[in-house]
This record gives sequence, structure tokens and C-alpha cells, in this order.
Amino acid sequence: MDNFIQDFEVLIAAFPSELSAIDTIAFSAKPVPERWSKKEILGHLIDSAMTNYLRFIRAQSEENPQIFYTQDDFCENANYQQSETKQLLDLWLALNKQLLFLFKTLITKSLTMRKCNDLTLAFLMEDYVAHLNHHRQQILAKS
Repeated sequence: MDNFIQDFEVLIAAFPSELSAIDTIAFSAKPVPERWSKKEILGHLIDSAMTNYLRFIRAQSEENPQIFYTQDDFCENANYQQSETKQLLDLWLALNKQLLFLFKTLITKSLTMRKCNDLTLAFLMEDYVAHLNHHRQQILAKS
């Protein structure tokens, strides 16, 4: 289980400089109007971090809370495309540092007993890091 924690730490350390290296125009460019820009994908990762933080907090004291979000609505309503990139990056970094801290404290507890959305917290933690890495690869892709 500690392996995904190490992956998460590396990702948090590397991602901000990787994002900063992307040209501003390329970062905001939308491949087609219906698809997210790299900037909006970063916004989606912020929404994911906030939603997952609630999942991990509430699942410790509630029985299997059901916490979902409509990702396209969140992205559009948060106006990520018009947001300042540095502000988004700072928010992403702060949220993920807090999630890392929370993950490190949660792994000492019985994660197979606590659930959210009918999934164990152990699964949700590993899935969160995999999801983050998937979108990191999307953002860093040349196209």
C-alpha cells in the first residue's frame, strides 16, 4: 500500500514544474469546443481533490456516504478556462498536499472497513492517485 503513497509524493513534487513548462497558449487551447483544455483538466483535478477529500473525511464517521459530482458541470461552473493558471496550480498543490497528509494518517487505520460510494477507502486512495496520473499524462501529451 505504501507504493502509491510514494508515487503520490513524486507526482506532487514534479507536477507543478511540469505544468509551468507548458506554453500558456497551449495550456489554454481547446482541441474542440466540447473537450477540455489542459487548464480545464487541471481544474477537473481540483474538483476531484475536493470531492475525494470530502469522501475520506466523511467515510470515517458516516456509514458508506454516497458522494458524487458531475464533472462537466463543475468544470464549467468554476470557470477554470478563465481562471489564472498560477492560482489554479497553487490550489491544486495545496489540496493534494493535504490529501497526501490525510492518506498517510489513514493508512494506519482499517481502510477495508470504511467505505464511500460502496468502495473501500483503500481502493479510493489508490484510484485517486491513478486518476491523477492518468490526467497528468493527458496534460503533458504534446497534442
